[in-house]
Amino acid sequence: MRGAAACAIVLGSGLSKLALGLESIACVPYERIPGFGRTSVAGHPGFVSLCRLAGAPVLLFAGRFHAYERAGADTLASPVSLAKYAGCSSIIVTQAAGSLARRIPIRTWMLATDVIAFPSRSGLRFNREPFGGPPRGAERSRTAPVVSKGLSATLRSAARAAGIALAEGVLCWTSGPTYETAAEARAAAFMGADAATMSSLPELIAARRFGIEAACMSWITNYTAAVSENRTVHAEVLESGNEGARSLGAIVAGLLRARGIAR
Repeated sequence: MRGAAACAIVLGSGLSKLALGLESIACVPYERIPGFGRTSVAGHPGFVSLCRLAGAPVLLFAGRFHAYERAGADTLASPVSLAKYAGCSSIIVTQAAGSLARRIPIRTWMLATDVIAFPSRSGLRFNREPFGGPPRGAERSRTAPVVSKGLSATLRSAARAAGIALAEGVLCWTSGPTYETAAEARAAAFMGADAATMSSLPELIAARRFGIEAACMSWITNYTAAVSENRTVHAEVLESGNEGARSLGAIVAGLLRARGIAR
């Protein structure tokens, strides 16, 4: 698989439909890959697929592991580690998220400009390099950005060219597994966050650690309890994700063309 693709995508809750709708060159269940294991959350089928998107090979991770599943840092980072081993120079981390403000409506994409850890997990430490690779020395500064401005800018342009609305804002990461209370959502908004999720920060930290350019995109599936009294149901989150998968494919296709990877 080394050198098979230049770009990888981690697909969050309900977004794995993108992998199912593309031509697959190779597909491997997570449990057959050392350091992965079996996923346990609905909407995360748990396989990696080398697919063709706009004619270019892309590594798609259908589902992820979460901190609330008691996964260690290395397990949380396993998709990023494999992407590094496969030769990917960039990774797009996606997830379902709840909007903290009416200005970012449901069923739209939000490009993360930064991430808040709530509670802080910025000190996650990884014990192994990508699939037994050579030691890399000290970890990069924790103050370094976890999202790439360059990759994010190209995604922004690709969405504009495809006519897809793309909001921007700060993403708040919580450890889960419960959705935010109204008080927690208000606190996150007060801290400067625009949407909340239980996913992605460990992978973004791992990408920084492994030297992979990373961007983060949230599919807004619901309003948090501070904005709406409607109860958030995971099944509805997954249903919304199916719609997000279609527009995600169009955005990434534009990214690949802009970078000269796809036709």
